[in-house]
Amino acid sequence: MACSFDLLNVGHLDLIAQARSLCDRLIVGVYTDEAVERAHGRPPVVPLAERTALVGHVRGVDEVVVHDAVPGSATAATLLLIDGDAVDRSLPFGVRELELTPRRTTTSSALQAALRSDRDGAVPISA
Repeated sequence: MACSFDLLNVGHLDLIAQARSLCDRLIVGVYTDEAVERAHGRPPVVPLAERTALVGHVRGVDEVVVHDAVPGSATAATLLLIDGDAVDRSLPFGVRELELTPRRTTTSSALQAALRSDRDGAVPISA
């Protein structure tokens, strides 16, 4: 699966848990800073090196790779399952594509909006 994982949150953890339950080995792609900026019109809050380190420490993740493709959805992640049954003939034999949607409501976008409102003077952020 691949995702930006900017401001890692419970929604991301839910996606990883869903993906892990569907496979024997989970390889997670983390979008580059440039891919995040192309998709969202702004750079990520957390740099790539830190996002990959965080994801690498999540239970159930076997390997982390850097992924430069532009994400298709800000609210979902794509999981490719590799097995012996071809479901979609446009994909290589034995590869299925599933879209996972988090079952939690916390999103990176909501966290960023809250941080922006705090920074703009609504509520000071304490150190």
